[in-house]
Amino acid sequence: MSASTPPPTTATPNSPTDLPLLIALSGPTSSGKTTLATALSRILPGPPLIIHADDFYRPDSQIPVTAAGLQNWDCAGALDVEKFEMVLGRVREGEEVGEEGLVRQGDFERDGKGDGVHYVKGIEGAVVEQLEGDVRGWWPEQGRRRRVVLVDGFLLFGESVREQLGRFFDVKILLRARFGDAKARRESRNGYVTLEGFWQDPPRYFEDVVWPGFVAEHGFLFERGDVEGEPGGRAREVKVAKLDMGLEEMLEWVLGEVRRVSESGKGED
Repeated sequence: MSASTPPPTTATPNSPTDLPLLIALSGPTSSGKTTLATALSRILPGPPLIIHADDFYRPDSQIPVTAAGLQNWDCAGALDVEKFEMVLGRVREGEEVGEEGLVRQGDFERDGKGDGVHYVKGIEGAVVEQLEGDVRGWWPEQGRRRRVVLVDGFLLFGESVREQLGRFFDVKILLRARFGDAKARRESRNGYVTLEGFWQDPPRYFEDVVWPGFVAEHGFLFERGDVEGEPGGRAREVKVAKLDMGLEEMLEWVLGEVRRVSESGKGED
């Protein structure tokens, strides 16, 4: 191999354009995280690797229990954060991960079957096709071989995990939903298949467990801890979506943030 300096369009080993681009999509339950990840997997070059935080849930018997005796599936203790950190570290260094890492490759559940969570809905196919063409036009030439990794989950850079998990991401996106909208969407779901069975939210689970947990983990990003209010000074760590954005608008906004970072060749500070 020649020791001469590579041309400007060639990525040197361990340069930003040689390492994977990790895009984190986080936010409250039912805010569109997985829907956007699926759409992005069809738009961005690759196809991208998709990693779901849901694939790192602990077995049912290890899920923390609240003071009221309810399992808390919406807290850091419900996830195997150490394994999640290990997988992200391997991916960050460009290693391949497979089923042992509990990740899914490329497009998934395209037909909309399954648990009613992991598939694209609410985004027109024509919009996806148009955005795919747009991305081909601006994706940096020096990043053509750069692998894209999409990570979605309810807790990627919350207060309790941001040192362990948040440090791996180049693009950090926090989606938003109002309390009433998130509650209605969550309660419309038919439940969740778990490692050891099936989970259905009991009455008042959203208002007593899910939403308070999101606020506790992400309030530090907002003025006075109001997650439906204005982002605060510490929100510079992530890009916070506006409230009441439609899915297609959010998709275009996320792509804008990805473009900004990919063209700069750098991740978030």
